[in-house]
Amino acid sequence: MSVRPELDTRYYLQHFQELLQFVKTHYGACLTPLANTWLDDFAQLSMPAQQLLVRMLNRKGRVFADSELSYTEIGPVAPLLAELQHTGFIAAVTEDVLTDFWLRLTKDTLWQLLDLAQPQLASPLEVKKSHTKPVLLRAALALPIDWLPLIAQLPQQYVVLQRLDAINYLYFLYFGRVEPNLSLFTLRDLGIRQTGQFKQQFSPRFTDLAEAELAFQLAQAKLALADLSKQLKHETTEAEPLLRSWLDKVQQWPNTHIPALTLKRSERCYQLGKLAEQQKLLSLAVAFYQQSNGFPASERLVRLYWQQGDKTQCQQLLQRLLDDPSCDEEWLFADDFYQRKCHVCNSSQRRSQLTQLLHAAPQIGVDELYLGKAEAGLIAHYQARGYRAFHSENNLWLALFGLWFWHELFEHQESALHNPFERRPRNLSAGGFYPQFQATIEHKLAQLAAPNAATILLSALTAHYGKANSLFYWHGDLAEQLLPLLQYAPRGHHKNAENDEQGESALAPILRAMAQDFNRNSSGYPDLLLCKDNQLQFIEVKAPGDKIQRHQLARLLALNNAGFTARIEKLQWVVDPNRLYVVLDVETTGGKAGTDRVIEIGAVKVQAGEVLDTFSTLLNPGRFIPSFISRLTGISNAMVADAPTFADIASKLAEFLQGAVFVAHNAKFDYGFIRAEFARCELPFDMPQLCTVVNMRRYYPGLASYSLGKLCEEFEIKLKNHHRALADATATVELLKLINAKRQSPE
Repeated sequence: MSVRPELDTRYYLQHFQELLQFVKTHYGACLTPLANTWLDDFAQLSMPAQQLLVRMLNRKGRVFADSELSYTEIGPVAPLLAELQHTGFIAAVTEDVLTDFWLRLTKDTLWQLLDLAQPQLASPLEVKKSHTKPVLLRAALALPIDWLPLIAQLPQQYVVLQRLDAINYLYFLYFGRVEPNLSLFTLRDLGIRQTGQFKQQFSPRFTDLAEAELAFQLAQAKLALADLSKQLKHETTEAEPLLRSWLDKVQQWPNTHIPALTLKRSERCYQLGKLAEQQKLLSLAVAFYQQSNGFPASERLVRLYWQQGDKTQCQQLLQRLLDDPSCDEEWLFADDFYQRKCHVCNSSQRRSQLTQLLHAAPQIGVDELYLGKAEAGLIAHYQARGYRAFHSENNLWLALFGLWFWHELFEHQESALHNPFERRPRNLSAGGFYPQFQATIEHKLAQLAAPNAATILLSALTAHYGKANSLFYWHGDLAEQLLPLLQYAPRGHHKNAENDEQGESALAPILRAMAQDFNRNSSGYPDLLLCKDNQLQFIEVKAPGDKIQRHQLARLLALNNAGFTARIEKLQWVVDPNRLYVVLDVETTGGKAGTDRVIEIGAVKVQAGEVLDTFSTLLNPGRFIPSFISRLTGISNAMVADAPTFADIASKLAEFLQGAVFVAHNAKFDYGFIRAEFARCELPFDMPQLCTVVNMRRYYPGLASYSLGKLCEEFEIKLKNHHRALADATATVELLKLINAKRQSPE
């Protein structure tokens, strides 16, 4: 067992100074006058004052009482607060921070304030000290009182952090986002957060002051819009003036040639457009979407133009999207909308492929044993037919991309990792990765078709296995899944491959698209990879009720265009008349599987409507059975005193359940208890489930009650010793027969 290192008593100041030094070294050209002044003033503080300020910065809120700022390693706080106030890092409470002040108060201090306010009131307060804090706070806020003089009379001194814009800007330069504190440094020093695995020399994310300031504004806007969204959910909020002020702000944001900032500006405008739509302010929504670039704002604009009856502008925009789409999803949307709304026939090959994917998807019958585990069911279906089948989804492609371009992503001196905590290059999402490394990327894409491609990949996997990154996750079967991609990927013909007789690997256009636009091309990949006779297939699995997403269609289309076989397969659950079921019931000491225990198990094994075997036992729960449970079940403490524990019968029960569907009346309850008992024995437990409550509601709707007792009355099922496990399980078998009669009958 590893022992975590102890931190120095001034660890937080060391972390803070490490950050400041990093910022001064890397971002000198991006420091605003306010930030420079802040740094100079902080450097002039005494060490204890620096420690106290950093302690406050690392805590939540802006308002602090001197009584909560006592730290052994710092010493007396009063002179330090005076020093910080003199240099403008803190100030007394003022009217504009009263909201933060109220949130900071304890109930006792709140009562002290109300008591101080009493002499100014015409009548006694209607609240008492024993009332809850929310009641006292509502009473205080309703009073016509000037609170500032009363706050000054409190025994505690309250202070407010100042100059936060400057420190937030410094944090932003380091982290690339608005970060509330330096907890990442602490996690690093404790060995919880890994850093420094990729590189030690970091380039700045910004080199221009105006660029850095715009990025900071956009980062702040992200948080502000989250708050605005919450605020607009209150019916009393006047939405239009708030959103109009945001439109003014958006229009003042400068246009930039930096792809990352263009993308973030577009994202904020799209968020604002969605908020305006939610508030039924459609003209404002259009204005915001027009400020955004590309998809999905383009989709919202098309829909709003159509909704408002502006068919001409709608069709003109649709035509532009079809002629020059920003991504596959945009083209798919525009093509579909044009066909359905504008009645324009489009017989292009791309659309016919899409039509085939959507409407010609085969239906595959999969045993109900895999209910809730559609991918596992289809894997079993294909494995039975001699395929190697893997649940691959996005991680397969992300791992291939990450390993193939590992050096450029993580280790190159110009890779877009800007501090030791970053695990995903910043230029991936911003679209800067491909332009930065275009020549190298194209060279490596050509290598995908080389005979030693699999060896190159294995070398990268071996060298980097287990390194924490935010692109993909490691697992033991990764090599087994990746190698067939390299070995059996078909060959296409890249438009620039003039002298390449065989053409490039079909993997190349997929990875190229990820490098060029990672946001659009890093998700939606098919669920399964199949391999047989040196051929690869990709399957998007759709269980009954599932919907296909547009980005999933786009990935299927891209894979097919690259030369792979990729399709949708629709699952249809097959009810096997010879399926093995175990109908089970438990009696317990209470209703919580995590804390209560099983006192009796009754189980009936059924196949084709015939009972094959039963399993029944009382269990010693290792605790007292509550009297109400004994009254309900008839099971007393004396009856279970000499009974086996669950651990005693676990292996026998597991054998009894093997290969069956777990059936129970309210299966979630019984399954949860059995799973918890197996977990206490450190044994795995995973079974397909069928709930007779759910299925009786589905196939026999309209009954007054679906309790076991009432259903047995309704269908004349014998139920003796209700609330004894085997009796209840035996009655539930009859419900299963009723359900299967409906499920197996033709529609």
